[in-house]
Amino acid sequence: MQLLSELEKITPFPSHTHTHSYVVYPDNSIQLIGENTTTKTIDLAFHVKRPWNRRGTFDEYLIECKGDLGEVQVVSIRNEGPKAMNLIANWYLDFTNVINFQTMSELTFSFYHWIGEGDHFSNPADSSTINQIEHYPNLMKQRITQIEDRKKVYIWQTFPDIGLPSAIDENFYVPKDEEFEKAKIQDSKSNKFMGMVFGLRSDVTNIVKIKLSDLFDTTIRNDQPLRSLRRAEKVANSMMDANRWISDIEFGRQLLNGVNCVLVTLCTELPDNFPVKNEMVCNSLCRGLTLEEEMKDHNIYFCDLSEIMDGLQCKEGTHCAAPICLLYVTPANVTIPIAILLKRIPGDDNPIFLPSENWLDWLMAKMYFASASTQHQQVATHFVMCHTAMEAYGVATMRTLPDCHPVYKLLRPAFRYTISINVVGRKTLANPGGIMDKLFSIGGEDDRSGKNELIVRTNEKYNVHWSNIKRNLRERRVDNSDKLPNYYYRDDGVRIWDAMECFVRSMLGLFYTDDTEVENDSELRDWTNEIHSYAFPAFHGAIQGRGFPQQILTKNELVEYCTLIMFTGSVQHSAVNFGQLQMYGFVLNSPTTIRVPLPTQKGSFMKNDILRALPTMTTVVLAAITVNTLSYHSIDEVNNDNHSVVKCSLHEHGYKKTIVVCS
Repeated sequence: MQLLSELEKITPFPSHTHTHSYVVYPDNSIQLIGENTTTKTIDLAFHVKRPWNRRGTFDEYLIECKGDLGEVQVVSIRNEGPKAMNLIANWYLDFTNVINFQTMSELTFSFYHWIGEGDHFSNPADSSTINQIEHYPNLMKQRITQIEDRKKVYIWQTFPDIGLPSAIDENFYVPKDEEFEKAKIQDSKSNKFMGMVFGLRSDVTNIVKIKLSDLFDTTIRNDQPLRSLRRAEKVANSMMDANRWISDIEFGRQLLNGVNCVLVTLCTELPDNFPVKNEMVCNSLCRGLTLEEEMKDHNIYFCDLSEIMDGLQCKEGTHCAAPICLLYVTPANVTIPIAILLKRIPGDDNPIFLPSENWLDWLMAKMYFASASTQHQQVATHFVMCHTAMEAYGVATMRTLPDCHPVYKLLRPAFRYTISINVVGRKTLANPGGIMDKLFSIGGEDDRSGKNELIVRTNEKYNVHWSNIKRNLRERRVDNSDKLPNYYYRDDGVRIWDAMECFVRSMLGLFYTDDTEVENDSELRDWTNEIHSYAFPAFHGAIQGRGFPQQILTKNELVEYCTLIMFTGSVQHSAVNFGQLQMYGFVLNSPTTIRVPLPTQKGSFMKNDILRALPTMTTVVLAAITVNTLSYHSIDEVNNDNHSVVKCSLHEHGYKKTIVVCS
């Protein structure tokens, strides 16, 4: 019995230059693998009359099989490359559709991979767990082969000196599938240029008055108007006016909903190192209650950086506080600061600053706190807890789960560009002598720099459940919107978490009917063990896995951890990243460096100390370029409600609807 199948809609995306776009490669082939036998190998280039590998094309092939092929189980693609020709042979394949002319049935085989020179790539039609296909040798072989091949290129690199989660060994190879697409590269180059324009355009009418030799590596001149420090017109508009940063209301708003929005904690008892007395803050309390009564009524909160930032080494001539700030929720539902301590250990040389006393002291205390928070946010909250964690999840997923596994399909979009972004970050931002070292007081090329020590301290305490927003809010006791209003990170974040969790539960419910199926999935077991044992190795006081289990035994656990990973790479990262230009776009609001020593007594500041404390113009411009680049939404960014890889419209519809309501 003769079976004739038609393969259509192959969409190659060649990576070579336009000059080579129409070269025919004679050694690229396709083969169908069925239940009973296989078809002959078809050379792709010799079965079309036009160049087959043009970007965005749909090509059709007739594949004849003598005998009963049975149901097509696997489509196999082979790219042998141009051999003697000195050309780049990579091409990107979206999917193939296979139509059986006898039954007119159609199967879609998703690829969404670069097919590189020498690659032999195959995929089945359906998503499935390994238990569902254990009686199909072809499908079993395909899964095993794919994982074996991936482990050869997704190789772990560890950081035992500073405790970062493991990452891809970029010194060996960065897989083509992880590289930036052309649109992303062009957009990034354009954005870096615009960042430089914004940084340099700090009120041109004032800058042109400064000698070129005075523009760089000098302090900001005392006669320079504060408005000349603006980095961009867009920032000026968002900041409303140049004096908004002075407001206590604005300071409190940024602690709640700025880019380091994960610090606020309920205070029912003052920390031992923060001896605030009722008489110190009574002028700031509006309900006629004492400080103790306000704490009992859950109106007092604090942000504590005193332990993690304590004693960090700073560059010569720069300084960084280890502050703690007490916050008060007024009857008008406004959160304001009422006391700030700049160093961990209180004493005669470390006074508690209050809004009711010298206004200049209070203003400088808020600047010191903002500067410390800026450095903590970039190094700990953003880089360690989001970027490095997501790369660890991504590499572990690629090393253990085949394309057809439902958890792979669910999570793969969350890792888009993660590895490439982190490779660039490790080479330009976090590397010795990199941008962080240039921007921050705690920077420095020394292995003992404050930046490196902050990374170490963060990793010693890091737990993956930090990204579970509901659990995080409960632990900080800020989950009550009646007591702490206008905390939009909480309000919006919880709603999006619930939407994601519902989506994940619906999708995984199609493949796992009970806890036993989760427990018996050997690939899932390999995945959790890879994350637990290799992605998050033990470090100092941090246990292996950092809270991620070695094995997931229930559906609820699987839903939670898949939601956690998706949330970390999207919502959590967005919350702590994309507002950086607004928060740091005005140097007085959040200076990356402080150049005046921390005060040892009250009343020691002069007006000129505000400007003397600010970074050099070189640092200001570099910070502008950096935060503009980091805050920029890529032209090819994919939102959470565009889950193109996961095809299930009924479940997806409810997820999208919830996201729209939250936005």
